[in-house]
This record gives sequence, C-alpha cells and structure tokens, in this order.
Amino acid sequence: MHALEHLPVPGFLVFENYDVIQMSDTAKATFGKKVANILDVIDHGSRTKLSRFLCPSMAGIKVELNFCMPQGIGLFDVYHRWRTTEVGDTIGFLACVPRQSDLEEVLHSVARLEQHLISRESVQRPRELQDGIWNHIDQSIHTIEELLGIFHGDLIEVGKGIYAELILKELDSLRTLIQEHAEVPL
Repeated sequence: MHALEHLPVPGFLVFENYDVIQMSDTAKATFGKKVANILDVIDHGSRTKLSRFLCPSMAGIKVELNFCMPQGIGLFDVYHRWRTTEVGDTIGFLACVPRQSDLEEVLHSVARLEQHLISRESVQRPRELQDGIWNHIDQSIHTIEELLGIFHGDLIEVGKGIYAELILKELDSLRTLIQEHAEVPL
C-alpha cells in the first residue's frame, strides 16, 4: 500500500508523458473514474500550460490548472515533484489542491450550458425551436458577460481575476459553439 492512497486531496504518480502509475482514492472519487493519463482529465484550455509548467525542470512550482470533473470544470493548484528511478524513468508526484470560489456556481452554470449546447436533444429539435434556443442562450451569455463586467475589477483587486478570465474564456467557447450550430446569425 502506497502513502498516495491516503492523501486528503487528489494525488497522482505519473510518468513524464503524464501516464498515471497510481492515483489516490480522493482522485478516483473527485474525477469519478480511474485515469490512464492526466490529459484525460485536464480541460483543453489548460493543456498548453500543463506541458509548459508541469515537468521536471519546473518541479516545486505551483501550477493552476482546470480539471474536468463529472460536475463540471474545477480549478486546482497542482504541486509537483519529480525523481528519476534506477532504470532511468522520470516519475512525478502530483498533489492537486482544489480552489474554492464564490464564482463556483457560475462555473457550474456555464458548464451546464455548454453541455446543453452539445447534447443531442437540442440538436434534434425542429429548426424553429433550435433558433429560438440559440438566441436565448446567446442572450444569456451576453447577460452573464455584463454581470461579470460589474465584478471584474473587484475580483482583480482581491487576487481572483483568474476566475473572471476563466468564465470569459468559457463564454467565448460557448459563443463559438452557438455560431457553429445555429443557422441564424447572432
């Protein structure tokens, strides 16, 4: 039994290519599955940051990464250390500490909206209903952007500007999805 199994936060033992050797029970519970490679649970927008900062040459540096979880995207501080084994493999130990935020509900709402956009149910509706839905979703995104604009400066002042940027990035992603699937110009 390895000490990793008893971590109170998600933890991973990985090879340098991010293949998972072992994961903590907390990681299994957090991500809802056994993970074969860390990239399987990293949000697409965080993958470049992961490859740049989560490596042996950057050991000891905290990296903020967005992880995909069953309930949506979660922001984690990832602490990492690396060592080389006797056979020459480079092994990394990752501890993922979840970041809590007052904006957590907004992130979940954006994730639910994204799931709604890509669900088969909405794509299979009659065209007139779909256009109305796309317009409503676009208006909702616009409203969220305006509300976030009110709080954006305050969030930056308290060191939480990253959350606002994350929400804006996700809203841009949703708007791109809308433009790809809607026939009416928005």
